[in-house]
Amino acid sequence: MVKWNCKANVVSYGVIINSLCKGGLVDQALNLFSEMIGDLSILPNIVVYNSLIHGLCNLGWLSDAIKLFDEMSNRGISANVVTYNSLIHGLCLNSQWKETRRYFDEMMDRGISPNVVTFTILIDCLCKEGKMEEACELFELMIKLGNKPTVVTYNVIIDGLCLTSRLEEAVKLFDLMVDRGLEPDDFNYNVLINGYCKSCRLDEAMQVFKKMKQNRLKPTKVTYSSLIVGLFQTGRVRTAQSLFKEMQCSQSPDLVTYTTMLDGLCKNHLIDEAVELFHSMEGNGFGARIYNFSILIDGLWKVGTVENARKLFREIPNRGLVPDVVTYNIMINGLCKNGMSSKANKLFVEMEQNGCLPDNITYDTIIYGFLQKHDVENALVLLQEMRQRKFSPNDAVITLLIPSLSVDQLKNLELFAKPIND
Repeated sequence: MVKWNCKANVVSYGVIINSLCKGGLVDQALNLFSEMIGDLSILPNIVVYNSLIHGLCNLGWLSDAIKLFDEMSNRGISANVVTYNSLIHGLCLNSQWKETRRYFDEMMDRGISPNVVTFTILIDCLCKEGKMEEACELFELMIKLGNKPTVVTYNVIIDGLCLTSRLEEAVKLFDLMVDRGLEPDDFNYNVLINGYCKSCRLDEAMQVFKKMKQNRLKPTKVTYSSLIVGLFQTGRVRTAQSLFKEMQCSQSPDLVTYTTMLDGLCKNHLIDEAVELFHSMEGNGFGARIYNFSILIDGLWKVGTVENARKLFREIPNRGLVPDVVTYNIMINGLCKNGMSSKANKLFVEMEQNGCLPDNITYDTIIYGFLQKHDVENALVLLQEMRQRKFSPNDAVITLLIPSLSVDQLKNLELFAKPIND
């Protein structure tokens, strides 16, 4: 305390401990706490304990938080709603529902009424776990006990309803929130827009987008990204491009938005525009990412520009990047589909030499490629290797394989079909 030139009392310690915990420096806060109760024999109060318990829970150090909670009780300091909220939040984040329920019940038994924060924490975690019936029941209980939901409370339950495809209920709850005099924020609108987009109801998504702007709320990058994904998925390519340009007039797209655009353009075979966007990303400060290379390489294969796809793949090491299994799978698939199974096999070998292990998709792709070239011998070698690695061929491989086999090979096929035990 001397180095901070503060008077050594519980208030001054409490202020510094709280600041350290908020900054994530919980270890330092605990050291100061030990100094406080040890060397100076200053008794901590509920404020100090709440700061520490909250900080520990935020870091996921639940056993330490519970230990401190018990120590606090042993000192005769009664927990309050803030203490329980911190513990419940930490337990919820770690899906420790039994313990969460225990502390919630204990809180009620001690006559400590849960507040809107308590209920919002619980509802949010239930929604994220997909337990919507329990979340809705808790929402009703909250209102019954006289707690008025905030915009944040509505946000979490509307989001949960959208994520579980209960869009009509989400819209009704949104309207109810407005009827009760609460102003929707950008998160509210984003959740609804995303829900409509995922249900391919783009006209309604665009109506919510329009209403959002009418209410003088600025669309965020999340807003634009959700709409662009939905528009591309429903084939409204030009509208997606117009929306991207509109976004650029008011804010700089982030990496997520750029990647969304790149993926949409490639999937809709607008490869020239995708290549232009790919280069503009780098010009706007977004360096090369392997997943963006993979998206563009896949797009180049799909429009038949074979050499451009191979050239871009060779460019990857020059950018300081390493192809991952997705990139290799795209390349192997492209080579096989273009009748270059020997080159695909060479890349398959290089892949593992470069430290990238093949997955189930890799094996399915290259085996299928060999079978299309009527190279049953190499296909069977890889099939055996595949089974040794505990992968299973997909239906397409099996369907193409069986007519290609001789009677003797068919007799041995059972070997490949059986899972290999440890």
